[in-house]
Amino acid sequence: MARTQKYGIKFPIKMETKKTLLDLNATRADEVKSQLIHLIFTPEGEKLRDPLFGTNLIKYLFNTNDSTTWDDVVFEVKEKVKKFVPNCEVEEVTTNVIGDDNEGLEVKIRYSVREKDGSTHYYELTQRI
Repeated sequence: MARTQKYGIKFPIKMETKKTLLDLNATRADEVKSQLIHLIFTPEGEKLRDPLFGTNLIKYLFNTNDSTTWDDVVFEVKEKVKKFVPNCEVEEVTTNVIGDDNEGLEVKIRYSVREKDGSTHYYELTQRI
């Protein structure tokens, strides 16, 4: 019987399968998506033994919704992904104001994943802040 390759713990953490205690990523693309979500939603300084891991995106919640804030969000996402998610190349980060009173921000990340065979696949992740 062939062994199935797994790529780290799936994030957000769920326990849906009975074979393992935690769900694991089935593909490299799933692993990169889990790493991106983990990175974006972890405030910088929260991870033990790696205080630089994470983002400061939470501080933008109370900033004005203007192009300066959006540019800061884009810069932070690109820099942190480059440093902490090595199999991922950020292609584009876009921000959109959401809500009737412009109270939220939606960040779309278009990224590519390099597979072991050398091929590249493109994906998009949308998160609301």
